[in-house]
Amino acid sequence: MGDIERELEDQEIQQIDLKGLKKILVVDDITYVVKSIVKILKAAGYFVVSAMTGKEAIEKFLKYKPHVMTIDQKLPDMSGIQLVEQIRKIDIHEKTKIVFISAVQDKDEIKSILYLKIDNYILKPFRKEILLDAIGKIFG
Repeated sequence: MGDIERELEDQEIQQIDLKGLKKILVVDDITYVVKSIVKILKAAGYFVVSAMTGKEAIEKFLKYKPHVMTIDQKLPDMSGIQLVEQIRKIDIHEKTKIVFISAVQDKDEIKSILYLKIDNYILKPFRKEILLDAIGKIFG
């Protein structure tokens, strides 16, 4: 997503009352992946914001306090593991649920991800139903 699209997204969000909404922060560095996840989740009735770097994700985490984050392992400025570690330092009670959505298939790397006490791991490419089921279980 370009700077103009992000600026428009922020302007739209400022006009919404965020109380009572089920908030999700989507973090991935590939534009079409972000757009497809956002589209699926918005159509299901969730309030969704996105970030394409770890730094941007932390800024939006602090601003919107999402209930759930979807995170890719490969980001331009840090790994998904590093991002989760930073989020957990802020969210010490682990109120924000983490769903990794990644193409990582290396068993050792997946073990490292699962060690973070994430809530779900979805392998790319994924079906829409898998994503909605994972998110739905978190919100109960």
